[in-house]
Amino acid sequence: MNFEIGDNRQNPVTFARLPIFDIKKNLWGYELIYLSAGEDSAISPEAGDGLTADLMSGTSLALDQIMDSKKKIMIHFSSKNIMRSIPYALPPGRTVIKLSNPEGLSDSLIAMLAKLKKDGYKITVPWIKNHKACKAVYDLADLICLDISSMVLPELMDICHAAAPYKADILADRVNTQAGFDVCCKAGVSFFKGSFFKKQEDVSVKKVLSGTISRFELMKAIEKTDPDFTELAAAIQADVTISFKLLAYLNSASFGFRRKIDSIKDAIAMLGWHNLKNWLRVVLLSEVSENRHASELAFLSAQRGKFLEQVGRSHDFWGFDPDSLFLLGMFSLLDAMLNQPMTEILKYLPLADKLKGALLMQENNEYVPLLKLARYLEEAAFERTETMINQLGLDTAKVKEAYCEALDWANKLSEMQLKR
Repeated sequence: MNFEIGDNRQNPVTFARLPIFDIKKNLWGYELIYLSAGEDSAISPEAGDGLTADLMSGTSLALDQIMDSKKKIMIHFSSKNIMRSIPYALPPGRTVIKLSNPEGLSDSLIAMLAKLKKDGYKITVPWIKNHKACKAVYDLADLICLDISSMVLPELMDICHAAAPYKADILADRVNTQAGFDVCCKAGVSFFKGSFFKKQEDVSVKKVLSGTISRFELMKAIEKTDPDFTELAAAIQADVTISFKLLAYLNSASFGFRRKIDSIKDAIAMLGWHNLKNWLRVVLLSEVSENRHASELAFLSAQRGKFLEQVGRSHDFWGFDPDSLFLLGMFSLLDAMLNQPMTEILKYLPLADKLKGALLMQENNEYVPLLKLARYLEEAAFERTETMINQLGLDTAKVKEAYCEALDWANKLSEMQLKR
């Protein structure tokens, strides 16, 4: 969703959401990272105190539209904004206040954190070696955050043991593999953030189900350069689930059509082929998924697809087809969604050989850096993002604008999914 900070109406703000899972791999909530299309990096509360009460109120309204109200939201607040009571613009019970550093906090700030905690807000504190000098802060913590990217099991277990007296749950950050997840579980970690959920869980090669194949065939039909809309309408209508979702989507209050849309032919005419094709791509992808994180993976796939499409449109000198880039992003998480090797899935995808090579992350494939760029952005790895933008010779402002537009587009899709 897009918001405005203060009176600066030229720089709309949107948020990226980084999922957080519990030990059963159920979605617990999200960390929200705010970005502005007019800036080169994420808004940093510590540096610029970019979070305002208006922005938080806008966030709260957007969350009601696109997220389950039971999910938690974690936001990084500066000390200044905590003292200004900015967190109170968000609902207690679901809001988690993230601190960047527990050292050197004033007595008044600690008292304010205690008040927020009493009023129903949760506190997240990063782990530091000098934790005993910050006991007052750790005593307030509901979550203690660890960067586990370079840790081994003995070190992780030692930290969990040292943190036990604070009676806070441990949140492991940068859990990027299933092996990392397993190590964290053994150490007693309760919550997990990282890219592990984007990885294929079952490495065995399974037979693709007939229902999945039929949906891949429908994907091929909608990717034809000059589709026969009569045949296409019949193919969509033959899939009861897709037909129902399409008609429910178009008859929602968001469109406000004066008459009821009750046929697939009318749906194609009213929505327009380009818009309908993008919607079908997202829905078909979510329908074939066999992963427990299907909704999150579908959201990321849609976001990646739209981002790569927008980058292609704003950098036409590359010669890449924006529509093909959309498909590349959309299909890039299919191995995780289907729990199958990408080599098996590629047999059914309507893609050119170079795009298939990119999905296999082949070396020297010109599309692979774009996939990496999308991944860095969605994981809030902004230093790596900047490096990749420079290596590719892209325009930073255009890339940022493309990403904000993709976030906004994917958030709107989430809103429609929640309302169905």
